[in-house]
Amino acid sequence: MKQVIIIHGGDSFPNYESYLQNLRDKELDYDRLKPKNKWQDQVVETLTDADILLPSMPNKQNAQYHEWEIMFEKLIPFFSNDVQLVGHSLGGMFLVKYLVRNPLSTPVRRLILLAPGYNDKTQQYGNFVIQSAKGLEQSAAEIHIFHSKDDFVVPYSELEKFKADLPGAIIHSFEDKNHFLDDTFPELIRLLEQK
Repeated sequence: MKQVIIIHGGDSFPNYESYLQNLRDKELDYDRLKPKNKWQDQVVETLTDADILLPSMPNKQNAQYHEWEIMFEKLIPFFSNDVQLVGHSLGGMFLVKYLVRNPLSTPVRRLILLAPGYNDKTQQYGNFVIQSAKGLEQSAAEIHIFHSKDDFVVPYSELEKFKADLPGAIIHSFEDKNHFLDDTFPELIRLLEQK
């Protein structure tokens, strides 16, 4: 059966004090506290012929790579022979780092990275920083990378680093999709529906 596994994003910090400082400095946006639909909901509603898995990775507010590694390794035995992995933001970084270090014995059909960071020094990526994405193609028949020029979370310049490491990756560049936080994502849906 067709399967889509979506690894969400999060925040990661180089140390606990940086995390606490971020909590102190962060301003709450009243409207963002209200419930709202996310593009993940649209994926579930649209792809009725697929199993959609939305695992909650540990402590997304102060994510630690090794904790996510433990959780992800529990997912691997559930992979079907028709699996597409989607990683959004820190989730994309995690998939890159994990799969470069631990190539899958059977490549997934499609790996989709949505606005992943790499190693920009102005960002707090904690222990998710990527040194190289070379070798990622061993774990996926297709690699797609989505990024928008107006992304206010992950600099668009991070995309160039992935392009250098992964010349065979299919790039989806946008002008106005920010950090892919909208409630719809038709471009992703179309890709997931492809055979």
